Amino acid sequence: MSIVKLRTVRKVDFAATYLPPSIPALLPDIADGEINLLPFKATFTPLRVEFPMWRHSDPSPEEPETLVLFINERPVARRQWTAPVKEVELFIDVEARFLIEGHHDIHYQVTVHYGETVPSEKLRIIIDKTPPYLGENDDLVYPPEVIRNGVTERYLEANGDQLLGQVPKYTGAAVGDKVRWYWSASPVGKELVGIRELTKADLDTPLTLAIPGDFIRQSKDGPRFARYEVQDRAGTAIQRSLAVGIGAAVLPAPRNLPPIKVVQAIGTAFFSTLKPRDALNGATLEIPSDAVLEDDDLITVFWGEPGTVGAYSSDVPITPGGRRFQVPKANIAPHMGKAIEVRYQVKSRADELFDSQIHRLQVEWLTGLPVVQCDKITDHLLVLSTMGDRANFSLPTWQHMATSQFVTVWLEGVKRGAPREKVTLPLVSEAPVPGENSAMPVGSLTKGQLQQLESGYQFQVKVRVSFDDKQSWLTFPHTSATLVDIPG
Repeated sequence: MSIVKLRTVRKVDFAATYLPPSIPALLPDIADGEINLLPFKATFTPLRVEFPMWRHSDPSPEEPETLVLFINERPVARRQWTAPVKEVELFIDVEARFLIEGHHDIHYQVTVHYGETVPSEKLRIIIDKTPPYLGENDDLVYPPEVIRNGVTERYLEANGDQLLGQVPKYTGAAVGDKVRWYWSASPVGKELVGIRELTKADLDTPLTLAIPGDFIRQSKDGPRFARYEVQDRAGTAIQRSLAVGIGAAVLPAPRNLPPIKVVQAIGTAFFSTLKPRDALNGATLEIPSDAVLEDDDLITVFWGEPGTVGAYSSDVPITPGGRRFQVPKANIAPHMGKAIEVRYQVKSRADELFDSQIHRLQVEWLTGLPVVQCDKITDHLLVLSTMGDRANFSLPTWQHMATSQFVTVWLEGVKRGAPREKVTLPLVSEAPVPGENSAMPVGSLTKGQLQQLESGYQFQVKVRVSFDDKQSWLTFPHTSATLVDIPG
């Protein structure tokens, strides 16, 4: 005997309609733009339409439930369930052939298991497959003087440092259209200047596109082409205007900026050598007379690599409006034994920077360096029996002596009782120079310390000085003496 499933209670859905369907592919709405706009690319593949779950659902093989989807009251797809509806099943794919251009009302109706049929509210969508039409005269409109004479620095100065072109009105313009414009060396170049998304205000007034002066200058001089493209919010085919040919002459004439001259140095325009003794009061830098300079240029000279020890820069000439600049004495010594670059930079009234050619300068080492002195050495002899308790050492002044320098001094001799062994007695280590115009004390040794040395043998007092913050050291002449130990 067959078993018949009976449903003794029929539930009535009192809702007049269900909620409308939803389409994930729809573009987000924008202010004053078309509502529920479908992207153009979504019209080429089946379109997913989703639904909320309806009430009182209880499908079975005997009493299935059916959903029918309508576009403009025309059924275009249906789906049936004979088992409980799963959330992942609440969608229908609409064939692309139904996705024609226009405004469309989409709704569905559900027939539940007990026979009740309830429609949904309608969702109105827009399908746009027609791109804007720019017309035959679609190129940007520029002032006649720009077309005739090109864009110049003078024109930019008089027009807010920008070049404005007007977009002719085109058919199908709408809020959300994207306009891209280009400034290139080719009619089809892709040097993008900017992107603009049209607003309602843009549709009510002539649309102008600005090319900033900086962009024009970066693109340099020569024949240039301005054009634009339009694409509607749906993403239909991009519409491209014709290119307008405009000459650009915005860059200043090339500057002739030959190498700077170091007055105290000897050499050629590009390379010279400087003896420190010739720059005891600093160095003088002179910009050649054939350098092309304007009255309102700002000139900065650079002595060495900025940020390194001894580097110097200045934009203040020795005399106002002159071409000579002074490098302080303190910036000479750190470069001894090195080759440095000396140059200048010109900043124009329009804030353009021009670099000069480079002059390479070799700074020689100091000569005539002092010898360390000891108050107990006479005729190259140091007599222990008559020296007293202590021997004091000092270093006389030298050219370019400065408090930014450091001195290390030590004594080297042989060991008492073992002359083959070396003895080192430190005096000062990396001691800062205390002044510029007086002898510098460099330590002392007691009689007891000196008694470590073998009598009758020579010892040396050695000196080295750093002029560049301990990056390198210059060895000064050493002094030699013989230790004499005469018993009392």
